Amino acid sequence: MLNGGAVTLDITPPLGTLIPGLFHERRAEGVHDPLNVRSFVLERDGTGIAIAVCDLVGVSRKYLDRAKARIAGTTGLAPERVLICCTHTHSGAQTGDDAYTAFLVERIADSMRMAWDGRDAAAAGWGCAEEARPVFNRRFHMADGTVRTNPGLGNPDVVSSAGPVDPDVGVLCIQKPDGAPVGLLCNYALHYVGGGDHEREISADYFGYFSGLIQRMRGVRFTAALSNGASGDINNHDVIGGSRSANDRHQHSERVAALVAAQAFWAWNGMDFARDLPLGAEMVEVALQRKAGPSPAEVARAREIDERGRGTMADRAFARRILRRMEEVPEEARTWVQALRIGDLALVGVPGELLVRLGLEIKQRSPFGQTMVLELANDSVGYLPDEQAYREGGYEPEAALYRPGSGEKIVEAAVELLDRLYRA
Repeated sequence: MLNGGAVTLDITPPLGTLIPGLFHERRAEGVHDPLNVRSFVLERDGTGIAIAVCDLVGVSRKYLDRAKARIAGTTGLAPERVLICCTHTHSGAQTGDDAYTAFLVERIADSMRMAWDGRDAAAAGWGCAEEARPVFNRRFHMADGTVRTNPGLGNPDVVSSAGPVDPDVGVLCIQKPDGAPVGLLCNYALHYVGGGDHEREISADYFGYFSGLIQRMRGVRFTAALSNGASGDINNHDVIGGSRSANDRHQHSERVAALVAAQAFWAWNGMDFARDLPLGAEMVEVALQRKAGPSPAEVARAREIDERGRGTMADRAFARRILRRMEEVPEEARTWVQALRIGDLALVGVPGELLVRLGLEIKQRSPFGQTMVLELANDSVGYLPDEQAYREGGYEPEAALYRPGSGEKIVEAAVELLDRLYRA
């Protein structure tokens, strides 16, 4: 029979912390709402699995490996049984070799230990609804034959969208045998909602609003997290139809979070719950090859773009990658792909910002009744476009650090893990 637990812990950084996610430097001057790590555990006959969701833009493997090592020491959960992902809030904290990240590693491990130690008799259920209104593919075919990311609302040169969306609102719920909620994990493919070019407040963005709203809908307190799906090319701006402007970014974050929370609540109320479910976990290391270069011509072009201080998103991504990021990337990066099983539900952890076509492919090829893809899991390797996006060009393939085919390699590894779990 299942036992389950869930815990929320604060991971808000001190003021002065760098806020990543944009093309210019920002440091925190205030806290609009806290950042949290939310951890969920399920255990059956001594075998467990666990998921942690952090309100951060992304965290590199070496730090999350450290957290998993601590978790293994305090709970006995092996690293392949623990999935740690980030929401990709653009108003969170930068991580690295610093005091904040050391604190973060401890807090993730503490949250998991508390959830594990506090586990009790539980039932689990899952379901899926749809919410298509706030999701748009941000890549567009332009009149000049190119593909551009975020070309601007109402741009007359936009011809059509260059890709699909994934409107699924996937939900996993853990509750006590009497029906009282313990934890709810939602999954939705939307890059993020919140953040502004000049915003210097720490915030969990719409992910934080979701957590509060779903608890208010049920009328009790429990641990609720919104994880990010394969959303590397998905945002909430209707370029063709025209997006409605909100009074401020927090109003719009709450507005979108309410739409997602309402569908999660719908799925929740239609779930069947069970106490006797198989649990499983698989994880594999995948090698990604760094892009070639840079050549002298690429360096010259990057310097020209950087000196101008303007250009398309693809131009700026190219300049930042060539001048500031490539030197930090090894020729071969080894990263994780992971899959967890809860009955006929599968959770797939991918290590970067996967473009939506690749996430949809994982779902379509999965043998499970329902599959949720959690991006920025166990690592943060940046954009993982599909080969079609590389051929088309634009921001995401320009910003990507690894060669074409890397996204497909992640998909193949994920599908193999799912097949292995399903046959077990």
